[in-house]
Amino acid sequence: MNFVPMFRFRHAMLATSLLIVPAIVGAEARAATDDANLETANAEEIIVTGVREQGYTSRTQAGGTFGETSVLDTPFSVTVIPQELLIDQQVRSLGDIARNDPSTIVSSPPGFNDTVNVRGYNLDNSTSYRREGLIFQNQVQNPFENKAAVEIIKGPTSVRYGFTPPGGVINYVLKRPTAEPYRFAQAFGDSFGSYGIHLDIGGPIGDDFGIRLNAVTAREATFVNGVSGPRIMVSGLLEWKPTDRLTIDLEAEYQYRNLEQQAAITIGAFAPSLTPAQRLDLLDRYDQTTFIGQAFGTYPTSNVIGSAGLKWEFAGGWTLQARAQQMRLERDQQGVGIAPGSLRANGDFNSRIFFSPNQIRDPFSTEVFVTGEFQTFGLGHDIAVGGAYSRNPLRFSRVSAQPNVGLSNIFNPISLPRPAPSDLVVSPVVDALVFTQKAVFVSDLVTVTDWLKIFAAVRYAEQQNEEQPAADQPRVKTYQDNAVSPNIGILIQPNDKLTIYGSYAEGITTGVQIPQTAANFSNPAIFLDPARTRQVEIGVKAEIFPGALATIAYFDISQPLATLSDTNVFDYIGNQDHKGLEASLSGQITPELRLIAGALFLDPTINNPNNLAVNGNRPSGVPRVQFNLYVDYKLPMVDGLAVNGGVYFTGDRFANDTNTFKVDGYVRLDLGVRYGFNLSDQKISARLNVRNVTNNDFIEGTAFGQFLFGAPRAAIFSLTTEF
Repeated sequence: MNFVPMFRFRHAMLATSLLIVPAIVGAEARAATDDANLETANAEEIIVTGVREQGYTSRTQAGGTFGETSVLDTPFSVTVIPQELLIDQQVRSLGDIARNDPSTIVSSPPGFNDTVNVRGYNLDNSTSYRREGLIFQNQVQNPFENKAAVEIIKGPTSVRYGFTPPGGVINYVLKRPTAEPYRFAQAFGDSFGSYGIHLDIGGPIGDDFGIRLNAVTAREATFVNGVSGPRIMVSGLLEWKPTDRLTIDLEAEYQYRNLEQQAAITIGAFAPSLTPAQRLDLLDRYDQTTFIGQAFGTYPTSNVIGSAGLKWEFAGGWTLQARAQQMRLERDQQGVGIAPGSLRANGDFNSRIFFSPNQIRDPFSTEVFVTGEFQTFGLGHDIAVGGAYSRNPLRFSRVSAQPNVGLSNIFNPISLPRPAPSDLVVSPVVDALVFTQKAVFVSDLVTVTDWLKIFAAVRYAEQQNEEQPAADQPRVKTYQDNAVSPNIGILIQPNDKLTIYGSYAEGITTGVQIPQTAANFSNPAIFLDPARTRQVEIGVKAEIFPGALATIAYFDISQPLATLSDTNVFDYIGNQDHKGLEASLSGQITPELRLIAGALFLDPTINNPNNLAVNGNRPSGVPRVQFNLYVDYKLPMVDGLAVNGGVYFTGDRFANDTNTFKVDGYVRLDLGVRYGFNLSDQKISARLNVRNVTNNDFIEGTAFGQFLFGAPRAAIFSLTTEF
């Protein structure tokens, strides 16, 4: 187990500070992203310090543009999940958030790191998950206790983030100091056996400083029997305002988690002799709460991440913003899974351990840009100019240990002994892969008239990949390329509540690594050229109620398809095209009613003339239809009482690109209640959410060839207070 002792934790924190303090580069001081205060006991009223967290929607976003911008001034789709909704839904994972957006699909197994699929495209752990706009390695389940909001930016985001897949980006927004002293405590738990305490403290320190501290200690338990363990999280953000025009912040976050790793049933796990009917029968009869890994197959992960930021209004209407971030993630991967091709009709399978300890991820990223406003020839310009740099080394053993552990069964698991140390010998940890990216960018929102705006942006990015094949071999450059990514949009705004827009964006993704079995593979491994993606999007955004935003958008995304030719050459052949229509409504509808509603209708197609078995098919793991509805209603007849409920539907999906293995769609029903009251003059709010009320059995995701089962009925509860 790779538990980080206290002296290592202090050393990591010191190293992080030494790296980020000299930069003093940072982010917008988004005071508007402070979390909403606890609802009062009787009126159930939320006291907020900014508009971003009022109700269940946000008027602004910062993840899709350079600097904070009105959602109505962005010619693409952005969903903002504010902190008030995180509390009311008792969010514990990114999957809990994904259900509030119809274009986002859960694709992470229980207890593992959070991953999602946006508009049918899987996101990348190294580039698609952001924290205050900067990369972190998404191989840890993120804490939400210190987050003010989660932004889902959809479509190609290369003009903002460089080399990224075309589905979109997830951006986490940190909590910041409140204008007034803030004290919040929460005790929480669930029917699976989880329990914990969360403390959130913030406010001013004197005239120039503010602070925000969060701490959590918990025992996590998943719906899989036996997959549980400790979690500890502490974070702090110190903000200094030496003048009205200058804000400097320094923050850090530490988390430790250690759970068993559940073995996933994958499309490749079945014995070749099994018929499709036998494979479906195994999935139907399997109880998703059954732990089919091994007790010694844990996934201990420690993570330290910190950043420093600056926002300086150096002239009227002109601001310099910058941030630098350093992460260090340490983990042992020693999960026990199903050996490929070994799952038999009676449920027997060969257990195999994947043993790769002492993995390290320590990406560094920074971004600096200037925003300003000026006029030329009667045109107004909101401009941003800047640059970015990131270096992301992935350190692990190039040769892991993968011995068979023994025979087990998915219906009647067998406890097996841990392999002998002699069977778990791995090669030394090296900088196996290093991704480096440099970029410069410019964007301009041009106001032509009081009803017409034009958005134009372009980014030039260079990416270099290096690889160290073995500990006794030098690191060599295996890939280097550059790309120009443009984005242009037109916004028609008849009034300040309505935007009609259209946009065209080109994106860029890192070239796919050529498999060793391909005729064009060479050693060290080489990559294909970058895949250039594109998207056309047209839509409407409207604030149809005060505090409620409705959007509807049509999009057409195309990405080159990397596959083998008939001569065994791995190259781009054809495309993967996703066309869709998405609609959403979120926010405060009446003083008593708030809701989050959305729907997606998707037409995803594989265009691969080289392979008739998949040509014209639907990509694996992608539904054609998905919708969500969450309603929260304060009952006028009972002071302080509110009820809520959610309905979530995901259509059928295929588990393979040949479309011969279909997974049924499912409906999940959630119900909840919250009650605010006084206890000895202390404000208390009690929340109870029951998920999957009907106890429906379903497969939630099929990403990366895995069958990811949904959780059975569960009760999630909490008590919160302000003091």
